[in-house]
Amino acid sequence: MSSGNLTADRRFAYAQMLRKDGDFDAAAEVLTQTLDLAPAWPEGRFALAEVLAEAGRKYDAVAAFESYLELDPADSMGAAVKLALLNPEAPAVLPPAYLSRLFDEYAQRFEKALLEKLNYRAPQILRAALDEVEPGGIFARVFDLGCGTGLAGLALNDRAGWLGGVDLSAAMLKGAADKNIYDQLTVGDMTAALENLDAACDVIIAADVLTYVGDLAPLFAAVRRHLTDGGLFAFTVQRHDGEGFVLGQEHRFSHSRAYVELLALQAAFEILKLDAAVSRQEKGTDVPGLVAVLRAA
Repeated sequence: MSSGNLTADRRFAYAQMLRKDGDFDAAAEVLTQTLDLAPAWPEGRFALAEVLAEAGRKYDAVAAFESYLELDPADSMGAAVKLALLNPEAPAVLPPAYLSRLFDEYAQRFEKALLEKLNYRAPQILRAALDEVEPGGIFARVFDLGCGTGLAGLALNDRAGWLGGVDLSAAMLKGAADKNIYDQLTVGDMTAALENLDAACDVIIAADVLTYVGDLAPLFAAVRRHLTDGGLFAFTVQRHDGEGFVLGQEHRFSHSRAYVELLALQAAFEILKLDAAVSRQEKGTDVPGLVAVLRAA
């Protein structure tokens, strides 16, 4: 993450020390000096924006995040997320480049963090839900949206005749490939991967991945197009008790029960199951969620 200018790198490191000590205004001043030396450095511009936000200088922070986006239009550091938290209107989705970078960096410790620190159990919740509505037997084709390292695929492997998966992170997919349970793995966008399937699926699952998508309508429509008649869409989401969807400070979306019900109706799904569920914890506290199983009507 070097700027290519040794003096700028040293000032950046000093600014980070000031930031860690809570002296945000001083850190912002040093980062401004840093960018005088390396004006086209995206990481430096992003750090300045973050520090300005932490200093309570909202409008300066917004301008700095927008300047960062001019340098990195793909938004690999997630400025759109930060901007959404500084403004009242949530974005429809999180930037794909940001999610790819985030999970590429997280991949090596992903499973350990989920299982040992976050008490993650979305795969088991989805398996139990599918067993409840469709007990026994093999699903001819199962597709795993946002499959990550393959934990959900592992939970359903014995019920899948063919198992495919997609994820934005190539590093996460390596973990899935190492499990030797997937017949097809694709790096890329979930909706695009569905459109490229060569046959309809009997089950499509999404274990906690919809927390990175706000507006679920396009995905629901794509899932419906690529399910067999009577096929199942099983997923978990974080829940909030208002309307629509909201973006939280942890950079994850929460969706209301009413929103899921509306989208199911619009996409011609029958709701077989839509229940409260807790698929993970944050700092030892249960995160409210929903588990859903929808049937293609």
